[in-house]
Parts: sequence; C-alpha cells; structure tokens
Amino acid sequence: MTKEVLIDGVQATTSPSGAQRMGRRSQTVFGAMVEPPGTASAPMASNAARLDRALEFSRERLRAALCRIDALEAEGLLLRHQVALLQRTVTQTRRFAYHDELTGLPNRRLLQDRYNQAVALAARQGRRVALLFLDLDGFKQINDAHGHAAGDSILRQVAERLRACIRKSDTACRYGGDEFVILLPELDGRESATAAARKIRARLAVPCVVDGTPITVTASIGVAVYPLDGREYGDLMRMTDSFMYRAKARGAACRARPSRPASVA
Repeated sequence: MTKEVLIDGVQATTSPSGAQRMGRRSQTVFGAMVEPPGTASAPMASNAARLDRALEFSRERLRAALCRIDALEAEGLLLRHQVALLQRTVTQTRRFAYHDELTGLPNRRLLQDRYNQAVALAARQGRRVALLFLDLDGFKQINDAHGHAAGDSILRQVAERLRACIRKSDTACRYGGDEFVILLPELDGRESATAAARKIRARLAVPCVVDGTPITVTASIGVAVYPLDGREYGDLMRMTDSFMYRAKARGAACRARPSRPASVA
C-alpha cells in the first residue's frame, strides 16, 4: 500500500519496505497455518474428549453385550439340559405305561392293544390268534424259601426265556405277579398254539440259577384261540385263565384238541 507524504514541501509517494511487506506476508501465511496459542488446541482437545467418551461408551455397551451373550449361553445350556431330562422322563413314563418295570415285558395295556391289531389282521386273512396264559407253579413257596430278591430274579429269567422262544411278531406279557400271557398272531390253527406252549414248558424246565443255587420252575399253561374259543379280548382271557387252572388242578402235560379249547399243564 502506497502512502502520499510532503517532503520539503514536495508531495511524494512512499510504499512499505520489503521487510515490512515480508513481515505482513509472513504473518498472513503463518497465521493461516498456525493459530496462536489457546485458539486451535482447545477445539482439538474438546473433540478428543468427545471421542474418548464415545469410545468408552461403546466399550461399556460391548462389555454389557458380551455379558448378556454369556448369560444367554448359560441359559441355553440349562434349557437344553432341562429339555433332555424332560424327554427322558417322557420316554420312561411312556415305557412304564406300557411295560412291566421288573421284567421289561409289555404289560396288560400293551397286550390288549396288540391283540386288537392281531385280531383285525386275522379277520381279513382268515387266520387264527392264540392267547397262552402261563402261571408259575409253587412260586409262593420259592419266595418263602429263597426270599423275594430270588423271586424277582426268577421272574426276570422266566421273562428272558419267554422272549427267546417266541417269534418277533409274538408278544410276551407279564400279566401280574407270577402270571404271564403270550400272544401268538397269524396262526393256522390250534395245533400251532399247543406246540408253542410245549416249547415254553420245555424251556422253563431248565432250572433257574440264583446266587449259584439252581431252582426248578414249572408252569401251567392255558391256551385259547380266536375265533374258535371266543372273539372278544375279555372273553378269550377268561377262557385261558379257566383252562390254566384246570390244567394246574389236573397236572396234565397237555390237553389240546383241534375242535376244543386247549389247556397245557
């Protein structure tokens, strides 16, 4: 910037010196790049503080989220464990509802259900269905002489032998106490049922062993055949029970005839 001055009465124009121009230029240049102390550092410090607070907040949220994840995983493990226990309980309950707890054989309820299925199939195919009612002879005396634990062992051994001498399609049931019932579906006639009863008696003739002591077990068996001796489950069961007690009273080895109900001692 020039300036007009009077020198010895003569008007003259002056301009800033180079140093002055450089000084002002330097102030402009460096002023634009570097703020004086106390002007630039304050906003930067404020921004950094805000960033630190935001970062710490994010960390806290992350820690809380991780804690929640851990808690959910623990709850998930607990729930899975509880579900597994519930499933086992349901399975056991369902099994106990249809099976004998001591021997593992089907119980009365499952026997009747399978009888109904077998009869429905036999009616369509013109086949026979047999029920064998089996009662262990002198089982009370065995319990009295050897104890109830020995009696339970014998019942389990009898159950295993019954399983071993029937077909996969047959059903061995523990009816109660020392009584068992065998369901034989898809038979041609009474002779097949009588043959099965003889096979069972032969298998039971081998002594059971309890704590090293052999114990001989015999059984009386009553045989009834659908539809020759009855059609309804209840009627056929009453027939087999009656035939079994007749056989027990007579002590006969076998009283089976093609045209009459059979009983096997």
